[in-house]
Amino acid sequence: MSGEAYHEEVAAYYDAEAEDFESRAGQNHVLEQLRQAFRDLTMTYAPRSMLELGYGPGLDMVWFADQAGVEVVHGLDVTPSFHRIVSEKAEARQDSMLRPMLGSAEDAKVLMAEERVDTVFVFFGALNTTANLDVAAKAIADVLEPGGRAVLTFVNRWYLFDVLWNLALLRPRRAVARLRPVWGGYSPTRHLPSVCHSSRSVRKAFSPHLKRRRRQGFCITHPAWYRHHWAPEGSLRNRVLHGVDRMLRFTPFWNLGEYSLYVYERPRMD
Repeated sequence: MSGEAYHEEVAAYYDAEAEDFESRAGQNHVLEQLRQAFRDLTMTYAPRSMLELGYGPGLDMVWFADQAGVEVVHGLDVTPSFHRIVSEKAEARQDSMLRPMLGSAEDAKVLMAEERVDTVFVFFGALNTTANLDVAAKAIADVLEPGGRAVLTFVNRWYLFDVLWNLALLRPRRAVARLRPVWGGYSPTRHLPSVCHSSRSVRKAFSPHLKRRRRQGFCITHPAWYRHHWAPEGSLRNRVLHGVDRMLRFTPFWNLGEYSLYVYERPRMD
């Protein structure tokens, strides 16, 4: 995938659904549980200055801006409608905590100029729709302070349940969809060209610049967010499968879920 034209295609995709994106996200309890797990993990690093890549309607930028100890939350997104929405939220706060910008992950160093942050975060796979992960990884490293970290989540390439489920339903094309060089995204009616990264491809992009400190998987046995009705909120199935996931995250099965999370750190002495 190459450059500006690709990012314009991604922007157009999300522009079409930007106005009701926030309300729909709040109606999905699995998304909300995942989001809070990502937030809680990020807060264990006591962030002060932050940069979100792919901020959408600003749900996480706003949440982090309201947490004790956080001083500023920058953001980069390629979608003009999301930039407008979050800019309006920033203006309404009148505290200079939210600083949304329009641009891609690859633009991070240029748009941040000389400013550096101690935490870069990416929730729900925004780096699956970046034109060049190697360039994005270098840009992320360049905007981190020494000792800073990047908390990155990716839509996983090796989602075992999805493979087995679609094979059982005699849908071999869907079973291997994530394994192809270009994945069409979640929607059955709208195509969003993206890449489902493996642990190996993430390591290849980031290890020249940053040191991996943590890795874990999500929705390994628990149904993914688009099957949230399979495990109703607060149900026994919801609680049990989340518990099984927590046990599997640190086993060899960690990388077989819907999402994989990585924490990379910039060494204090480059």
